[in-house]
Amino acid sequence: MYLKNINLKRLKQLVSPLLILLVLVLPVAVVSCEDMMGNYLEKPPGGDVTEDTIFSSRTQVETFLTSIYQMGIHSNLGYASANSNVYSNRDENIFAGACDEAETCANWYRMNWWNEGSISANRTDDSRFDYRFVAIRKITVLLDRIYDVPDITPEYRDQLIAEAKLIRALNYFEMMKRYGGMPIIRERLQLDDNLKIPRASLREMLFFILQDIDEAYPALLDNALQNLRGRVHKGVALALKSKVLLYAASPLFNTNEPYMDFGTNNNLICLNEPKNMVWWERAAAVADSCIRWAETNGCYLITDQGVDANYQYSWEVYDNPEIILAEKAAQGMGCWNRPWSGIIPGSIIAGSSGTNGTTPLLNFVRKYEDRDGNKVEWNGGDDLQAKLANLDRRFAQTIAYNLSWWNSQTPEVQLWEANEELGVAAGKHIKDCYGGFWLHKLVSPSIMRPDNQEPVPNSTLFQLNEIYLNFAEAMNEAYGPDDKHGYKYSAREAINIIRERSGQPAILSGSGIYSDFRELVRNERAIELAFDNHRFWDVRRWMIAPETLGAPLRGVEITKISDEEFEYKPIEVEKRTFEPKMYLYPIPQADLNTTGWVQNPLW
Repeated sequence: MYLKNINLKRLKQLVSPLLILLVLVLPVAVVSCEDMMGNYLEKPPGGDVTEDTIFSSRTQVETFLTSIYQMGIHSNLGYASANSNVYSNRDENIFAGACDEAETCANWYRMNWWNEGSISANRTDDSRFDYRFVAIRKITVLLDRIYDVPDITPEYRDQLIAEAKLIRALNYFEMMKRYGGMPIIRERLQLDDNLKIPRASLREMLFFILQDIDEAYPALLDNALQNLRGRVHKGVALALKSKVLLYAASPLFNTNEPYMDFGTNNNLICLNEPKNMVWWERAAAVADSCIRWAETNGCYLITDQGVDANYQYSWEVYDNPEIILAEKAAQGMGCWNRPWSGIIPGSIIAGSSGTNGTTPLLNFVRKYEDRDGNKVEWNGGDDLQAKLANLDRRFAQTIAYNLSWWNSQTPEVQLWEANEELGVAAGKHIKDCYGGFWLHKLVSPSIMRPDNQEPVPNSTLFQLNEIYLNFAEAMNEAYGPDDKHGYKYSAREAINIIRERSGQPAILSGSGIYSDFRELVRNERAIELAFDNHRFWDVRRWMIAPETLGAPLRGVEITKISDEEFEYKPIEVEKRTFEPKMYLYPIPQADLNTTGWVQNPLW
């Protein structure tokens, strides 16, 4: 079997991702290290890159670790790498377009396959499926050979091992929330090993993820600042563990009665035991630890910009101190090429950087309270601008609405429909805006034109506001809204910290306009983490997808009466499909054919 000159990109077109992993971890005598490692390492003068070369020096192994970051750390923004062998969500949009947050205003994005019910084992949206296995394969190589590096201290070697294990845990978690249990690759595979590795149970996979995090934690940096930005550290370990435990505790997984009866394979898609409150308790404890880590490591909620700007500052300002981990576009940790595709409206910034846009839905806008903490009715009328001006301040820092400011080039967003009876032409920015709003979050106001690619998005994976919300949810489920259980905050206090920094009144007792405190926590999570790649997954783990993802999508149609007067009416934008099988992803059929894995139910 001669594989030396097979190009990685071509190999990916020929075989399944797992087989790529299995083939490329074979000994160097069978496959060259240049092929095995892709194009991430520079050749030394006068020679080919071999595995021995890679593990011959600290510099070379650091370059190899960078390739692991490139393959294994991905945010929710859609972009293609400048490196042809690294793709990150290339033909995707943010997940908001496939939940009740928004509609993607171009039907060719894969997210729309969920909406129309056309997702299948032969048509999945997981464009990163293979790269997770490639990252895991690279990690097994590093763990196997790093002790051969001669010019590295034991302390730094242990740190690199810890970083690799934490990235492996992150990639397995990404598979867990999509597929349930998947094959666990613990060690480097050899020719005489059994290469058809079956899916592990969800429980086995969960404990493997937690084990990797716990083993990594002691040797990680306390934090990663300045030129180390983008590297994982103790805060990332705690944030990831908090999230993993939150998902494990949630109804989708924390049960012996899964969303669909899978018979003897139930253990692949749930923990296969009666609901266990211990998972909520553990999730609360780890989130508390992460909050305490932040207090001593220069990570804090943005509160010094004023209630009208705190929230926007936290996502707009690059590398602000609220961020725990972001995918980096510098320092060798990733290279962006047009990360704004599908977000910027073409009517505001025309051209290749954004030709379609993402329109938030009335379904989501309804979640915003007014500034006194009251529920807002959206039944139509002539009070649109007054209603918009009095919403929770996070609304204006997230969503572009009629007459709102976009940037210095577009100081007034015009979103009214044409009205022939009144002789009113359509607003400049209404084209393709099905919901009556444009998404503004994630897009820097400094983006002025299609070729203006200098502003770099934060591309955040973990941020401190999420940890407060993880803590509040877990505490409420485990102990109720007001029992601190020895921790610094109660669930209610954690929620109020988040609300108060944006000027929303504290919830002092009861749950006010909400049916219970759980509803309040979930609503607050939807608003605070809007468009950050949470809602799509949250409604699944809570098992409320039928009433959110399956509900008709609504927007507003705006009519201009005068320069100051606008009427609006709710309209139906789209009907979507949600079936119970959609709680988890289908495993790609090509991989089933080559591995013998069990497919998830009804796919």
